[in-house]
Amino acid sequence: METIKIQQHQQWLHDNGGQQLDIADEDFNDIILKNEDLNTAIFSNTKFISGIFRNLNLGGSSFFNCTFSSVNFEHCFLRKCEFHECTFINCIFSENEITKTEFYDTAIETCIFNKVKLGWSYFGNCGISDTTFESAELDGLMFMESQFKAIDFKNAEFSTVYPVKINDNINITTIEQLQTAIKKISG
Repeated sequence: METIKIQQHQQWLHDNGGQQLDIADEDFNDIILKNEDLNTAIFSNTKFISGIFRNLNLGGSSFFNCTFSSVNFEHCFLRKCEFHECTFINCIFSENEITKTEFYDTAIETCIFNKVKLGWSYFGNCGISDTTFESAELDGLMFMESQFKAIDFKNAEFSTVYPVKINDNINITTIEQLQTAIKKISG
């Protein structure tokens, strides 16, 4: 990603001219982005192949038809992001804030979510397979019209006040209930 585009986005964020970051139809290989404020950026038809995102603020950003393959998200702020028709393959999310984020028609394959906050996030018509959610906070998390295969929730944190909901709005407050619901859906 060009440094000039990031600088212009910083100016735009601070009402100092510049312009909002809007990336379309680009491929980024082996990209490393650290300590950047890219909140409310827009990405469409963009591929991120083998990269590291560390201490990024992507809060409120929108992603349309993007592919993330072998990307590590470390200590990133992804609150209130939107992912539409995106694909995540072999990605690692480590200690990220992903609350109130929306995933629509998105595929998540062979990923690890480790010590992430996923509370109040929404997964609509998503396919999630061979993925581990380890020590994840799941308050109010919703999976609607989503398909699951080989999902593992290790040491997940549930709330009885704000339970997880899957497809038919079953209130889920334990790992066992979640595993049972996923098995029922997966057939």
